[in-house]
Amino acid sequence: MRRCRRALAGLLLAGLPLAAPVAAAERDVAYAAYQTGHYRRALSESLKRIEADSKDAAAMTLVGEIYRQGLGVRPDQTVATEWYERAAERGDINAAYALAIALLDTTGPRRDPDRAAVLMRRAAEAGHPAANYNLALAWLATGQPDDEARAIKSLEIAAKGGIPDALHALATLARQGRGMPRSDEQAARWMAQAAAAGHLPAEIEYAIMLFNGTGVARDETAAAKLFLRAAGKGNPIAQNRIARLYQSGRGIPPDSIEAAAWHLAARARGLDDPALAQLFDRLNPEQQGRAARLAADRIEGAALTSP
Repeated sequence: MRRCRRALAGLLLAGLPLAAPVAAAERDVAYAAYQTGHYRRALSESLKRIEADSKDAAAMTLVGEIYRQGLGVRPDQTVATEWYERAAERGDINAAYALAIALLDTTGPRRDPDRAAVLMRRAAEAGHPAANYNLALAWLATGQPDDEARAIKSLEIAAKGGIPDALHALATLARQGRGMPRSDEQAARWMAQAAAAGHLPAEIEYAIMLFNGTGVARDETAAAKLFLRAAGKGNPIAQNRIARLYQSGRGIPPDSIEAAAWHLAARARGLDDPALAQLFDRLNPEQQGRAARLAADRIEGAALTSP
């Protein structure tokens, strides 16, 4: 556990939202207001709940979340941490997780990695998906085989709890044979689930697996569809791959204009390709103009839809 605490202290725990601060079964006025973006009302109703019941940990967690994100109020990490503390003391697992994240924040008012590790493990043992994912990262960071086996168990809980990053991690570990026997077939199954959940790196990696038939039946058409989906999100690797497929007509009908357009989009993101650049140069001015306009539209569209 000491190794895990040290590893957890060095992790950048970003990209994972907190779990819903109030249990789904408690869809009362405060929670409904929070879910619909009426944050001031959510705060008011939560405070009413706490005034009526000083043990209402779920309402305390909701108040902490509102202050953490600055939803309808000025962001205040100190106030948020105090509310998480009160809720965690009363047994709220979401609060325990949120407090662990706050105590790991290098810019936070009360950094305490050792206590954060204890809270993270408590939340993970209670089945909190994001806590299990972050704890798994800490176990993996130690580099010890026995910790890798622990990480797999936590990742499986996180994956069942709807964390796409956990599915992607499991697929990667299966391909590497870390914490489990090496298996391209198992890796493909987990990667497919992560891709279906919209995980961008998984979409690209599973597309490559489909194209090459690695751990799954070869399917160039399905691979092209995944590359196209990831390309539309602005990923330059996917844009380059789909451009090449349009150029060669593998998995998708050949189209020099589409190939050139996706090449220009990838190049705008810093990924050049001499062979595709030559294809663009061979187009006539009218075709080059069409490709450039398509690329501009896709670059703008990806920028507007990216989180």
